[in-house]
Amino acid sequence: ANCCSQQHQSLLATQRAFGAHTFSHTMAKGCATFCVILSAVAVPVLLFFGALCSNKSPMMEIPEEMKSDAGKGCYMAAGLYAITLVLAFAALKKPDNKASAREVKMGR
Repeated sequence: ANCCSQQHQSLLATQRAFGAHTFSHTMAKGCATFCVILSAVAVPVLLFFGALCSNKSPMMEIPEEMKSDAGKGCYMAAGLYAITLVLAFAALKKPDNKASAREVKMGR
């Protein structure tokens, strides 16, 4: 049992030395930032496309009979991107936890 606990402590020390927790945290923040930017661009673009389709604009080169459904699809996609925007922004603003839930503190 002592051998395994020493290996576990060694593994935790290695992870801390190389910043494994910091790396995954940075990647999560980067992913959330990407989602915020993508969603912030997608919502107005899809709303604009939805308005063009709903008004049967000749700027949208799809068959006339499909424009109404295409407009509804654009509005639904804009709504889903808006939800993504809110959730990703909330993830960015979430306070940082210094200790990982999986981190085991070994006392002597």
